[in-house]
Amino acid sequence: MTLVVVTGFLAAGCEEKKSPQPQPFKPAAAMPAPAAAVTQESLAPPTYIYTPIGKRDPFRSVYKVIRKPDEKAPGGILTRYEIDQLRLTAIISGISRPRAQVELPDGKGVSIRVGTRIGKNFGRVVRIKHDEVIVSEDYRDWSGRKVTNYIHMKINREKQK
Repeated sequence: MTLVVVTGFLAAGCEEKKSPQPQPFKPAAAMPAPAAAVTQESLAPPTYIYTPIGKRDPFRSVYKVIRKPDEKAPGGILTRYEIDQLRLTAIISGISRPRAQVELPDGKGVSIRVGTRIGKNFGRVVRIKHDEVIVSEDYRDWSGRKVTNYIHMKINREKQK
């Protein structure tokens, strides 16, 4: 009798549980449009407005350094004037380090030597000959190539009567 009861419990516990049947797909009914009609403006993507505040200028080179004439800048007072405003007054040649003297528009004389910065474009004295001083100015042309311009400053020998 115990055997029949045990098999009866086992038979009752092994009943298969049926899984729920999948529901057939029913398309949703078309919902009515909201009260506000959809316009072309609402379908267009929002416009982007660029604000440069707090950002660097994207068209300015990070490698280019803009130089401004300053008394503490190399060359000091000589970089305040254009080269054609300066007048070559004297040259000391025949020594190991030749020197020359230029006169500023206000009448002051300034001594220069090879390597001195001169002019608003930060030219550099490259050679001092017995009758002229050669200044080179480096700049970049419209295509970005480096160009060197050599300027010859000559002494004006005035005849005295």
